[in-house]
Amino acid sequence: MDVLPRILALLEDETPRKRIAAAVVLGELGVRSPAAVSALSQMARDPLAALAEPAIEALGKLGARNALPALLDALERKELRKPASEAIASLGEEVLPALRDRAARAAPEVRAALSELLPAMRGSFAMVLEGLSGQPFEVVNRVALSVRHSARTSPLPERKSMAAKVESLLRKMAQQRSDGTNQEPALRGALKILGFLELPRAATTLQKYLGKKHSAAVRVEAITALRFALGEKPPAKAVRALVDLLEDSDPLVARAARDTLTVMRGADALAKDLVRLARAKDAELALWAIGLLGASGASKQLAEIARESDRARAEAAVKALAALPGSGPLLAEALAEAEEEAGAHAIADALERIQLSAQEIGKLREAGTKMLRKSLAIARRQLEPLRRTDPQDWAKALRQAARKADPARGEAIGDILVRSGHATAEDRLAHACLLLRRSSLDPHPRARQSDPALIELEKLAADGIALARALEKDKSLSPEARYHVGFHFAEHHAPEVRAQGISLLEGLSSGGRGKLARAARNKLALLRAGSARE
Repeated sequence: MDVLPRILALLEDETPRKRIAAAVVLGELGVRSPAAVSALSQMARDPLAALAEPAIEALGKLGARNALPALLDALERKELRKPASEAIASLGEEVLPALRDRAARAAPEVRAALSELLPAMRGSFAMVLEGLSGQPFEVVNRVALSVRHSARTSPLPERKSMAAKVESLLRKMAQQRSDGTNQEPALRGALKILGFLELPRAATTLQKYLGKKHSAAVRVEAITALRFALGEKPPAKAVRALVDLLEDSDPLVARAARDTLTVMRGADALAKDLVRLARAKDAELALWAIGLLGASGASKQLAEIARESDRARAEAAVKALAALPGSGPLLAEALAEAEEEAGAHAIADALERIQLSAQEIGKLREAGTKMLRKSLAIARRQLEPLRRTDPQDWAKALRQAARKADPARGEAIGDILVRSGHATAEDRLAHACLLLRRSSLDPHPRARQSDPALIELEKLAADGIALARALEKDKSLSPEARYHVGFHFAEHHAPEVRAQGISLLEGLSSGGRGKLARAARNKLALLRAGSARE
């Protein structure tokens, strides 16, 4: 017995579950008889969406073109739009004329739904482009995105044919714009689709939409489309156009150009432009340019930027350079040539993780020794690799520089050496004497407590250094300076320091009848009297 009549009868059963089950079975069986299509079409118009939806899905599985009117009616019902779109898409390109007719007299929302389902139908490309006109950009964007797969996977001849249709539409829209018609959403969608076709020849067309006569949204769309169209070897003209847009007054346009150049191949050809942009006022743009220089392996350009004064840019350049293989010699050379503290700081930090050759360290020693005359901050960074590998030679370089420098700079260099832990007793004494020569020799107790020369000399005396003899030998020190030390030390609580002070005062007291000799004798007398009372 034929079961089809029984299944068709169930489509009109009073029980909803039986009707739904019958529709599902007909779709699975693939029964495309006129009676089945007619019954399912009638059910697809049921006011209840729960009953209409399984009938629509069954019609889609059957590929029943005769059911198109019922499916188009369902398309106008918001709750059935998705299954109706899928069912119509399965009917094939033969129904395109009917869809075109329906779109011409459909409400905007139905027209939008038709536009979105068309890309899934073979042979519908021309109609897809026609459907862009008059639609809001949200719809246009969804349609363009749905074209992407077929645009990228179609054979080259077909893609060329599709591009010709898009360019024809663009020319038509250019004429309409001159008439005052607003076609911006459709124009943006067409540019997006043209990019999806990934044809290098489309770059020429897309470049026409980069100028300021177009809105920012259109320019951004053209820039983004170029990302797909430029291909393996982007033409110089297109690249130049994008570089020019990096500093555009509209931030959206500038950002789109930056994003496109970031993913574009052949960015190494932009090295000169990127170095210029790395110095741009826009810090974000500058850091982007530095990152792209790193990605393209532009080590020499990065080394140049790494030496400069802007700390953030110098650090970014150093980081990018340090990530490149064999960057040690370049970083060492950049540090040797650095004349800005920020750059020297960043490079020195990076070199802490890199082993340098003896020759490279020698160059840094020479550069750092010379720089001590101009900038202690830079010099310290240049000499840091030497300090890590050979602290004694580092101390020798500072010692020699301090002797040759003027008093103020010599004091500063000596201070670095003394605080390093690599200074000898002679270094410490020489530094203390230099401080003493520059001291105000203020006898007030509070002034003496904060006098850096006395502080350093106290440490040396506490370490057992024979200060009295050393200070007497130093002919560059005035008797007043020795008296200043002797007077202060003679009152010190530590016996070894106090002994050094008394020795200095005794030496001065034997110097005759001068004012300073009398003062020394008086101080010694007071000290003895105080000791006697105790």
